[in-house]
Amino acid sequence: MDSFNSRLDDSLRRRAQELRRLTSVLRGELPPESDGHYHVANIHDRTVVIMTDSPVWTTRLRQLGPRILTILQNSGRKNLLHIRVFSRPAQSPVARPPESVKTKPKHISPQSSRLLNQAASAIGDEGLRDALLKLARHTSDRHKPENQGNSD
Repeated sequence: MDSFNSRLDDSLRRRAQELRRLTSVLRGELPPESDGHYHVANIHDRTVVIMTDSPVWTTRLRQLGPRILTILQNSGRKNLLHIRVFSRPAQSPVARPPESVKTKPKHISPQSSRLLNQAASAIGDEGLRDALLKLARHTSDRHKPENQGNSD
């Protein structure tokens, strides 16, 4: 079975190799702390496009723009006149529990419940007081005192 790369159009393969080569040229000339944070993504209409992994490196490479153009022009790309730098942070998929998994309700200890009730009684803001009282009701059944509603 052929590999994926062997089935690519030769011009596409050559273009990818050229972009990798230009990235390598820059890595040899730019500050070492920037290595791995960018790559040459495209060359279009006398403009080199560089992608970074964060806005911080986008700003830094934009500051180095004239130097980058000079480096690339000296490496055989004399037609380049402009540079565009974009940030494209690597995205990791958000882990979500399967829909079949039910989350268990969270409970607090009776002592925490009493402290929240005390704090709520001293709060003047009605919304905050109600939120604290609602939170205080999250005591699990096994922790609730027998006569919780009767505080006389």
